[in-house]
Amino acid sequence: MAKALLIAPPQEGLVGKRSRKFHRCFPPLSLLLTASLLRQEGWEVELNDLNADRSLTSDQVQKTAEQCELVVLTTNPYADWQCPTFAVQSIFEFARHLPSERLVLTGNHGTHFPGTVLRETHASIVVREEPEWAIAEIAQAFRSKGDFSKIQGISYRVNDQNHHNPQRLLQHMDELPAPAYDLVDLKNYHYELLGGNFAILETSRGCPYSCNFCNLTMFQDGYRKRSPEKFLNELDELVEKHGCRSLYIFDLEFTINRKMVKAVCKHLIEKDYAGRYGFRWACQTRADSVKEDLLKEMKRSGCSLIHFGVEAGNPEIIKNTQKKIVKERIQEGIRATQDAGIQTAAFFIFGHPGESMENYQETLDFALDLSPSFASFHPFLSFPGSPLFTEKYGKGPYWEDPIRQDVTYFTPEQEEQTSQFVKKAYVKFYIRPRYIWQLLTRGDWGLYLRQLKLFGAFLTQG
Repeated sequence: MAKALLIAPPQEGLVGKRSRKFHRCFPPLSLLLTASLLRQEGWEVELNDLNADRSLTSDQVQKTAEQCELVVLTTNPYADWQCPTFAVQSIFEFARHLPSERLVLTGNHGTHFPGTVLRETHASIVVREEPEWAIAEIAQAFRSKGDFSKIQGISYRVNDQNHHNPQRLLQHMDELPAPAYDLVDLKNYHYELLGGNFAILETSRGCPYSCNFCNLTMFQDGYRKRSPEKFLNELDELVEKHGCRSLYIFDLEFTINRKMVKAVCKHLIEKDYAGRYGFRWACQTRADSVKEDLLKEMKRSGCSLIHFGVEAGNPEIIKNTQKKIVKERIQEGIRATQDAGIQTAAFFIFGHPGESMENYQETLDFALDLSPSFASFHPFLSFPGSPLFTEKYGKGPYWEDPIRQDVTYFTPEQEEQTSQFVKKAYVKFYIRPRYIWQLLTRGDWGLYLRQLKLFGAFLTQG
């Protein structure tokens, strides 16, 4: 039986130096889905997650790769498709130690800059955008010595020449099998705001909105939904077979599909996973798509955390993001969530085009007024694939262009000012007597210590 090795590389530090993004230990969902598809085609599959399995070394993974007919390496797993790391040189170096003639690269970087990724990694193939079905076809071609020119959505090398096939047509999400969570140990994954024995699942891909800072390229800027039946079967298997006790439903906007939310809540309440296992779950969504009745059902079903993208505190800046939401609706949605007894996490960005230091302070004041359970502050970055990046550099892919590192609108002075204000925001928000008291009175000292660890990592590495 032919063997495939799927690899998630380690992150460079706990905090991204430019994005100030925390590199959390989340399962590589796309690789797990790919594994299931390959198994359907008769492949033996091994998954090595160097970001989660501390018993693995790079040398061990490289030795395993030498024994495999197909090697797949992602530059950024599913949870980072929107916000990829800029620190990819160590991943490229790692790739160069893998068998190049059998190596396939997936991820955001190859989607936008396929020629550079092929050259830098010496890989045979780069998959652009969603990778799962393309890899299944690539595996068939490897096995039969077939022709790569007929596989849509890939770039590949022949005699040191790069070839770029047309874009792949998206397939229905229900055609994806259940992710192969038996290939990993859920005890290796955790989310400090939710818990351990941690997994992620999805009920949709993409987003029907088009915020100007958002990168949706991996989803071809589309929005597709799954059927509740398939999702609930996967959920049951995760909880009852694999021991999942905390779950992040990783849709970009979960509650806009009320039918799905109601089906999930009804199922979880009937199964009483929260009562039987202490099961908890989280999601992310827009503040204008949560209502009191829905929030009550979510709370009953074990939802303990909702993420909201707030972005800014100035009404005009919010309008300019094309998020199509007003400040008052953000306030109402977050307040309603807090009233329902669900914790809130809010994301804020400093440095939107046209934003002043006074606007930065408005955003910080808004964060303090909203007082979410957790807040995350980031400098503005124009990720490749976002409308603002496209406005400046043209529409990708940038076939043979080098990977762009200059993705900000800042001068060096503005970049330093923004960096310092991000740090100021973290200090002002988290080192408040009111915030510390609220956290400690909830009785979760472990959470407070985990928060302190992340805060220290941010100040020293960020």
